[in-house]
Amino acid sequence: MPTFPSIKELQGFKVVFFDLDNTIYPYEPAHKAALNSALTKFAFHYDLDMDTANNLYREARKIINQRLHGQAASHSRLLYFKEMLTALNHNTQFSDALQFEKIYWQEFLTEMIVFPEALKLIKQLNKRGIVLGIITDLTAQIQLQKMKKLKLETYFSHIITSEEIGVEKPHSAIFRHALNLFEVDGDQCAMIGDNIKTDQGAENLGMKFYLV
Repeated sequence: MPTFPSIKELQGFKVVFFDLDNTIYPYEPAHKAALNSALTKFAFHYDLDMDTANNLYREARKIINQRLHGQAASHSRLLYFKEMLTALNHNTQFSDALQFEKIYWQEFLTEMIVFPEALKLIKQLNKRGIVLGIITDLTAQIQLQKMKKLKLETYFSHIITSEEIGVEKPHSAIFRHALNLFEVDGDQCAMIGDNIKTDQGAENLGMKFYLV
């Protein structure tokens, strides 16, 4: 379980920003269940064994990540599955990628559960009148679906995704946009996240960073 800063440490800030994936909920269990469900159906549909399907996925993800590095679309499961169909190099309907993406995210959302410690802190901050925001990579559509599934929307004033800004954390533009949106200075804000490489970028704009 992650360890969060105490309410005492955060009560002096005007705004507290949270990362979403693997900060407010555990990413890996949901991802593993979702990927297994989607790849099982992919393998069956194209008469492949699971090792082949997994290898196709890993290679497709690598290609898309390299091609779209630093963009929200680099995380697109739709593009991963489309690239897998390209790699099969035989008569396929590329619209099938839509179905496999749907299977993935339906299972992912079903498996998601909020970290109890995160929910407790969010409620405490909200009760004390501290404004909350989300700064997250990935596309707006799926991140908004995650917030809806976790029933957290009402606690947060804004949800900022890398898709909207055109760059991913730790690029300063995404954090600067957040400060402008909330009309605050960096030293009035805290950023809570699980990734020291990306989330700590908030410090470049004067925010206090807390690693969970």
